[in-house]
Amino acid sequence: MNKVELFNFINDNHIFEESGNMFFVVDEELQLHYIAFNPVDTSVKLCIGDFLKCSNAISSSDGCGCHQNCTKCNLRGTVEESMREMKKMEADVSMLLKNNQDYYAHVISTPFIDNEKKFSIVLLLDRTSRQRELMLERVFCHDLLNLSGALNGLLDTMEQSESDEIRGVLKSISSQMMEEIKAQRDLIYAINGLLKPKMEVFRANAVLDFVKGSLCQIASDMFNVNIIIDSNLADEQVESDKVLINRVIHNMVKNACEDNAAGDVIVRARAEDDAIVFSVHNDAVMSLDTKSKVFIQGNTTKKQGHGLGTYSMKLIGENYLGGKVYFKSEENFGTEFYFELPKANL
Repeated sequence: MNKVELFNFINDNHIFEESGNMFFVVDEELQLHYIAFNPVDTSVKLCIGDFLKCSNAISSSDGCGCHQNCTKCNLRGTVEESMREMKKMEADVSMLLKNNQDYYAHVISTPFIDNEKKFSIVLLLDRTSRQRELMLERVFCHDLLNLSGALNGLLDTMEQSESDEIRGVLKSISSQMMEEIKAQRDLIYAINGLLKPKMEVFRANAVLDFVKGSLCQIASDMFNVNIIIDSNLADEQVESDKVLINRVIHNMVKNACEDNAAGDVIVRARAEDDAIVFSVHNDAVMSLDTKSKVFIQGNTTKKQGHGLGTYSMKLIGENYLGGKVYFKSEENFGTEFYFELPKANL
């Protein structure tokens, strides 16, 4: 079997694609010329992000490279620098694809010149499964260790004082630990397509009851943050999974508290024409780099051990609850995350 026959055999049997790895040939404008061994019609603009269905490429009318987040894309940046310097370069990349699918890869860009024009062979080695495992292990251990440390500290204190107050705090920490375990379990199920929401019709105000009954005290005890509730809800109803909605709201509030320590966090609820919109606001402002990666699993400006909260909001809130999760972060405004759900059809 000669080289051409080997290439044809690999191509015809999709061996390379099915390995989870891909390679492309792009020009200096990052336009695709080949996907594996298949030539691409260059009369139609198509870049790697378009082919992968990157969420930024989809949301931009002009496709890959034209969204504001594309300036922070490590895939594009690595390939561009590789061709600019005319040397082989490697990097790790993370992307959010269509339907909120996280994608991690190791990119290798190898430039060459053909007919006095620059091109590069771009190899993507899929690392998604391993990255998911590492993130889940890291965050799960991080959160449980924090709660265990707090629990042990209180147990030491109880040797000297067995007050009702301390017993109450111990019960609260124990409950939080159980919720963390359940949250991580549900996220693992969600990532693997196994999560089964338990749908029911209930008052949207029940979500605010959860904030008042659980999150206000947690925000005060753990973050020294005061939660302000601003709502115009009356008797509007939603049909959804109450536990999963509360989990999304919990992540929104926790994220806001961690970024706004010793300040106020505002939880808003609004009834619109056909939807209920919950939002959580703080005064912090995210950098462009953070905004470009906010819903990608594992990307965070916080210390190591974070990075699943915003990804979980998006995945569960949209893919499993049929809502919409988005945010706004600007100077003189702060940061606000939104979770929009349709009203129940009664």
